[in-house]
Amino acid sequence: MKPICSMLVLASGLAVSACSPSPGPGAGLDGHAASVSTLQRINTQAHACWLKDSDFADYGIIPELDTTSTPRLLVIPRGKPQSLPKAVIVAPASNAQFYGPLSTTPLASRINGDISRWASGAVGC
Repeated sequence: MKPICSMLVLASGLAVSACSPSPGPGAGLDGHAASVSTLQRINTQAHACWLKDSDFADYGIIPELDTTSTPRLLVIPRGKPQSLPKAVIVAPASNAQFYGPLSTTPLASRINGDISRWASGAVGC
């Protein structure tokens, strides 16, 4: 008779656990969502500001936001979507940063300033 009681206790425990609320999304998902949100703001502002500016005439921007890995923005040579990026912009949490060949050019300080402002919620060029 004990095996039957054990099975009933186990079954009732499983039934109770099935009714309890499931935990919310993990911290990784929240961080990913925050990164995507920040990069969306940067992407919007970069398209509005950089693509109309002669300093960025040779570049285009490709967002890679719908990925399960690290979301990012790629600054590529204009009209060459298959080429290697000249800059990669990432935004872990709300801190945007970039790396790549453009990070050693005179545009680097402007890019850093722009993406930092836009990541914090500012708008405008």
